[in-house]
Amino acid sequence: MKHSISLFWRMRDAHYRILLTSCGDCGKVSPHKHVRCPHCGSRNVKVVESRGLGELINYTVSYYRTEGSEQYLPRIVGLVRLNEGVLTVGEVADVDPSEVTAGMRVEAALRKYSSDDPNGLIYYGLKFIPIIKEKS
Repeated sequence: MKHSISLFWRMRDAHYRILLTSCGDCGKVSPHKHVRCPHCGSRNVKVVESRGLGELINYTVSYYRTEGSEQYLPRIVGLVRLNEGVLTVGEVADVDPSEVTAGMRVEAALRKYSSDDPNGLIYYGLKFIPIIKEKS
């Protein structure tokens, strides 16, 4: 699967960081970057980076196949509640589908998304992996 290098680069924050909006007025945290708080409408917001730690709330195992994606199947897609309280969706990697359980602790890690061909560009981004031993 060919990707646009320039588009992938322009979207690097979405691929390499989990950015949240923290409101200085109502104190709520929301996913993604916003210029206004989606809860109270205040402009007193700041963008913060999540540590990427959270709990897997629910998940599904996908066997949907597209051209060039066969080697990445099955894919586990999960709903994760980050420690900051925000819900996000992401792929769960480095674990067998039979070992995945709702409630397991996960952390965001840099993993391979895809490559153009065996000798082409390799694209990386964040996926969630199980936490073996949580850091304090």
